[in-house]
Amino acid sequence: MTIRSTFFLLIFFLMALTAEALADDATASNAEVDPCVSDSSDLGDSAAWAVRAITQYADGQHQAAVTTVDACFDIWAPEAGQSQKAMFEAGGKCPRTGRVSKKTKAKIQENYLMNDVSMALWAKARSLHELGDIELAKEAYGQCVYMACGRAWDPKGWFWSPAEDCAKFARKLLKAS
Repeated sequence: MTIRSTFFLLIFFLMALTAEALADDATASNAEVDPCVSDSSDLGDSAAWAVRAITQYADGQHQAAVTTVDACFDIWAPEAGQSQKAMFEAGGKCPRTGRVSKKTKAKIQENYLMNDVSMALWAKARSLHELGDIELAKEAYGQCVYMACGRAWDPKGWFWSPAEDCAKFARKLLKAS
């Protein structure tokens, strides 16, 4: 299964979980919706922000995805970045990708902020790339790669790494330049 098909399955899963919360967002303009605040009691603010950006990317609304990520980045990225830095400095290992035990899944989900920021950066980097803004895409890919321990849940039952996917695209851009 390709990353692209896995991504779309992930989107479907996230959308199913938050269909009611995102239904209003789909019809409202970005000016009417605060992307930094969840309107779902089942989804925290940073998760709603990341889901919104991913959904916009999947819908081909690339500029909207970039705008969404930028609108809230300064709220959650510093703490997520500090968590990532602490893991690097402590010599800690990033969580596994692929299928994991329930215990490991719960531990990965405890790092929700790192996961949310990682996914949001993935959506921004991919969107900038699609928009043809290669220099900004390179920067966003770099930020995404830094969030190496962020994980995304695939509804088929396994985790994948947005940072690893960003690294693949970044390498391609660097080779092309």
